Formats: sequence, structure tokens, C-alpha cells
Amino acid sequence: MATVVVSETMGEDPVRHQYRSSDRAELFDFLRESLSTDDSERLIKQWSWRYEASPFNPAEGPTIDIIRIGTKLVALVAGFRVRMSMGGIECFGESRGVWLVHPKHRGHHLWRRVGTLHSPDTPILFGWSRVPGRAAVEDQWVVERITPLLRVLDLRSLIEQFTNSRWLSAIGGGVSAAARLAGELPGHARGDRSHPVVRLSSFDDRVDAIFDRARRAHLAMVVRDHRYLNWRYCQRPDATYMLFGVECGSELSGFLVARACERQGVPWGYIVDFLAPATSGEVLSSLVGQALDEFRVIGVAAVVCFATDPVVRHTLFRHGFFPFPQRRPMHFNRSILAGRNDLAKFAVLRNWYVTMGDGDLEMAP
Repeated sequence: MATVVVSETMGEDPVRHQYRSSDRAELFDFLRESLSTDDSERLIKQWSWRYEASPFNPAEGPTIDIIRIGTKLVALVAGFRVRMSMGGIECFGESRGVWLVHPKHRGHHLWRRVGTLHSPDTPILFGWSRVPGRAAVEDQWVVERITPLLRVLDLRSLIEQFTNSRWLSAIGGGVSAAARLAGELPGHARGDRSHPVVRLSSFDDRVDAIFDRARRAHLAMVVRDHRYLNWRYCQRPDATYMLFGVECGSELSGFLVARACERQGVPWGYIVDFLAPATSGEVLSSLVGQALDEFRVIGVAAVVCFATDPVVRHTLFRHGFFPFPQRRPMHFNRSILAGRNDLAKFAVLRNWYVTMGDGDLEMAP
């Protein structure tokens, strides 16, 4: 006689619950069972900072939902709120970066069965994905590819790492030297030294004034005030950032955030976030030039940046950045609350000011 194994959750419907801190230990076990060791441990290390200590959490707690079948936690969607400036309309947005179902419950369309909430006081949702899969979770998601920009500083190191060929790396050294020379020709910028750049230890209320002056009146932007920037870049427990600013008397004229990390044995640099008035291209150029100089000193092989703003992209191109298509391209996804016709134009990517620091793209290595 065949033996029938009955699951403890068989016959029970999935039920949505809001995450509470008392769920933390169980949720961490769920993450370890559902993700690779590296991914789960990174998310666990970031968890309290990223979600529970987010300065814009609503009164009822972090914007995290879990699904249970019976008593078992089987799925998770997690995000964090940020203040948004949507072409002059201020509201909350939410970066939804984690959509996860336990391996034993995948393919059962759990989120479709319980429905995904879109709170009226958070009319904008956004996030990143390697594949445009969020369109399958909610029909209202708009998915669009963003191609990163790359600046090579040491081509020899890149070729040597990815080909293990000393002969090819020698060729790369010559190309790298040519690239450095080209970076000093009139067509490329190395920073306007009439705008001296300083290192910052944190952000103060001077950056609030920068945002008021530099916000793009027609674009969707995360509000980059000192409260947000200090949480995002100064309080993260598993990464250290370089903060740069251009000072003009007692004021800041612009800022830039960068980070170095190692991937597959190669030192990489990220230009993560930045802001200067659109009419002050020379300020941003000084910031980018200083960041590249710092990366050269510490031996970074290449620098990656994501940027959608035309003024910013022009400045990066002048510093030798170029579009670098990916085999598994990154997509920027967004969803606008139904009925918010005043925000409908922000379904189009060209109406967004996006950097690598928006959402959780750069929170992974």
C-alpha cells in the first residue's frame, strides 16, 4: 500500500500578515532556507538598518509583508519608504527590493492569491531586477532596462582577471595607458580645479539647501536631505562610503557618494549618488574628477555608475565613461497607484532622476 505524506499546510489558504519585530528570528531562518549563504547573511546583517531603522517608516512599522500558510512563513515582500519629489508633488515612495517565496512553495502564485497592497499614502513603488519578473507579480508595474556606464582605469587588471592571460594583460596595459592619455585630451575632463572638493564625514542641513536648489522641477526624485543621506550612507553597517562635497563659503554647491569593493578578485569603484544644480555642470565635473582620482590611488580597475539625468550623463561621458551593456541587463521597475493621474507621466523612465543609490541596487556587492 502506498504511503500518503500529508503536508502540515495542505488545504490551508495563504494569509498575508504585516511583519513584526517578534517575527525576526523566524524570518531569518526563512532567509537562510530561501537564499544563498552570501545573500542571506548580507540581508540579515542589513535587516535592522535597512528596514526597522528606516527614518521614514509609517507609525505601524516597516513596510514588510509576509505570507503564512497555517503557522509557517512561506513568502516575503520587503521595502523601505523614502520621501519623493514628483515634479514638484511631494509624497512617499517605497523601494520594494525583496520578493521572495520559500523554495517548497514556488510556482503556487501566492502573491496573486493574496493580492499586493498599494497604500494610498505611498503612491509610488519602485525597485530593480535582473529580469522583468515583477510585471508578473502586479500588472501595474512598468519595467525598463537601464544600461550602466563604465570607466576603465586599469584594463590590464580586468583582462588578466577574466582571461588569466599575461599576454592579453600586457596588451591591456598599453590600451589602459592610451585610455589614460585620452582622458587628458581636450575632449575629456579631469575636473574643474577652480571648484575644490572636500571630504565629508556626514551630511548636515547644508545638503537640504542643495536639494532645494538642484531638484529637477519636472522629474521624479528621491528627496536627498540630510536625514535620508545619513541613514543611507553613514549608518549602513556593512559598507563604507567616500563622501565628497564642493564648498562655496559656508555652503555646499554639490555632493557625490562613492564606494570601492572587490568582485571576483578585482577592485571596482561605484559612483553611487550625486547632486548639483543642472546649471552647475562644472561642480559635478569636479566631484567626478576627484572620485576618479581617489579610485586610482587605491588601485580600482574600473568604475560603474547608473545615471538617467542628461546633464549628469554628459558630465560622465566627458570623464571617459561609456555605456556598457550587460548579458543579464538591469531593469528599473515602478508602479503608480491607480487613480493618481497627476503622477501618470512618471511611468516613463525619462521623467526620473535615478542613480545607483536609489533603492537597493547598490546594497549588494
